[in-house]
Amino acid sequence: MEKILIVDDEKLIRKSLKIALEQKGYTALTSQSGEKGLAIVENERVDVVLLDIRLPDSNGIDILKSIKNIDSDIVVIIMTGYGTIDNAVRAMKLGAFDYITKPFKEKDITTLVRLALETNSLKREIKRFIDQDRKYYGLDKIVGRSETIQQTIEMVKKVSRANFSTVLIEGESGTGKELVAKAIHYNSARQKGAFIEINCAAMPPLLLESELFGYEKGAFTDAKKTKKGLFEEANGGSLFLDEIGDMDVSMQVKILNVLQERKFRRLGGNKLIEIDVRIIAATNHNLREEVKNKTFREDLFYRLNVIHIFLAALRNRKDDIQLLTKYFINEFNTLLNKNVKDISDEALNVLISYSWPGNVRELRNIIERIMIIHDPEVIMPEHVPLERGDDMGHVLDTTHLVSTWNFHIPDTGVDIKKLTGLFQAGLIENALKQSNGSKTKTAQMLNIDRFALRYFMKKLGIDG
Repeated sequence: MEKILIVDDEKLIRKSLKIALEQKGYTALTSQSGEKGLAIVENERVDVVLLDIRLPDSNGIDILKSIKNIDSDIVVIIMTGYGTIDNAVRAMKLGAFDYITKPFKEKDITTLVRLALETNSLKREIKRFIDQDRKYYGLDKIVGRSETIQQTIEMVKKVSRANFSTVLIEGESGTGKELVAKAIHYNSARQKGAFIEINCAAMPPLLLESELFGYEKGAFTDAKKTKKGLFEEANGGSLFLDEIGDMDVSMQVKILNVLQERKFRRLGGNKLIEIDVRIIAATNHNLREEVKNKTFREDLFYRLNVIHIFLAALRNRKDDIQLLTKYFINEFNTLLNKNVKDISDEALNVLISYSWPGNVRELRNIIERIMIIHDPEVIMPEHVPLERGDDMGHVLDTTHLVSTWNFHIPDTGVDIKKLTGLFQAGLIENALKQSNGSKTKTAQMLNIDRFALRYFMKKLGIDG
């Protein structure tokens, strides 16, 4: 039962409020002085305090401050027969839930208590969700021991402390851009504010504009009432603009204006609305290339690119695959109530040999699928899906082929770096031949991107 403390020097008010509140099912405590009221707050779990502003031994405003110092979650409703706007404003600024002037009806005060308790319950629920999200999107969720991922974690720590700066996250689909964006938000001073996200590639410009900026009633045919946009909803928090590289150029201008001015107008509105929002943008495009190609505004790029985070593809940080795999096994053991103990070295080698076009998201999906369908004690090579339309099956075949090769190493030994280079050169030259010299097709055949192909060709001295 919720406990309500009544602090008032008038005996009749204390008694009548106690009766009215107990009839509503609350536990009511009373005190005729501020000092005794504070003693009750220190020794009892109190949910709401009905506090008279004038007490024989103290000022209600001072008691309000002391209550909030003891427990900031306690709801305080100020009661007074000396109502002034100044007192009301002062009390509200110090954290009072509301202000009611004597004489008042018992129904009014019990209704106010109910609303205060409901509001506090919602605040606690929101705090619980925020704490949950902060735990779920903590820095420990960015998994990896490779140098590149450790650098990313250090960058996120620094960015989280910089509470205002705009962030641009680049990386292929599935590399964890959203996870990094949430880690920045939930480890920053903005964590109590909202984290709002929108996929800029998922909707046409006009719809995107109305979602971001909101609109006034009558702004267009279907605008039956005023609607806040996501910039307003994210005020005090963070707005995550995912896939910003796919945003229409006309919208890019409007986003640039908001970043510059930190204010905007709703569609159909004249009033300028100021906002305090951190913008975190993400894209799987190379925005520098997009700027060169005139498909992304240069001025917007530089506005976004205050702090830049690049997430490497999984194929370029294969040292992390074992750690990620075991992390996902533990995650799905909890989520799916499974008891998968480990993954065999052979199955792990299959995963390491794969090119991972879907990156970390694809690895997570595969582990989830194995644990749902096979539920093995230990994940073996035969549990890795073969019927997929990509090269996972070929990876298994290649792994088996390599394991059957009979390498004869002479007593004098071999130069493994030189032989590996010759092997890589042979693969690239054969792929170039099969693709009639097409570097794009060669890169696809070798499951690397054109930048990596160009690097290997230069390193190995291959013309083309």
